[in-house]
Amino acid sequence: MTRNGCKVCRVLDDHDMEHHESRLVEDWQADGPRRRGYRKLAEWLNVTMLRREMDAAGMETLGEEGQSKYRRLTGDDPTVAAEVRQSLRDAGVPVDRLEDDFVSYGVVRTHLKECLDAEREHTSGEWERDAIDIASEHAAEKVREAVRSLENKGELDAIGDVSVHVTVELEDEDTHVRVPADRAIRRGYVSRDDGR
Repeated sequence: MTRNGCKVCRVLDDHDMEHHESRLVEDWQADGPRRRGYRKLAEWLNVTMLRREMDAAGMETLGEEGQSKYRRLTGDDPTVAAEVRQSLRDAGVPVDRLEDDFVSYGVVRTHLKECLDAEREHTSGEWERDAIDIASEHAAEKVREAVRSLENKGELDAIGDVSVHVTVELEDEDTHVRVPADRAIRRGYVSRDDGR
């Protein structure tokens, strides 16, 4: 295994989680329902980091508490995210540093393929989903850079932190039905004759 110094390498070292590296590879290469894609692996790693910090601060982490807090922290509702952030901060969790350490699925992909030289067989439709995910993450990063620049110039202001969400949508040009790409792929159609 090589160490190219990607963000996942640093995060695993900083949080003393190197032993989780084999789990990342095993879950990525697993067969059947145990197999996880980059997005699920990134979420698992981020939740694991959050849960460890919550444990260290003496917070409850039984059941799905860690995952619940992570989803609310990274969700679309800034008010809920701010409340969770403050509750973690009040409990002594270094939430600002932790959020900086959260990894994206693009970084997990880089870690598996470039740092670890890991490979796996693709299942049907997998490379297409990966391509959409990678393009979305690239677009989101470019938007984040532009937003940071505008904030630094004083041309964009917000009460709290600004997060960027990029959703790829597919539109049927005949029916004008528009749906998120992941939903269309999951259900197997963009639109159907019954108008959906």
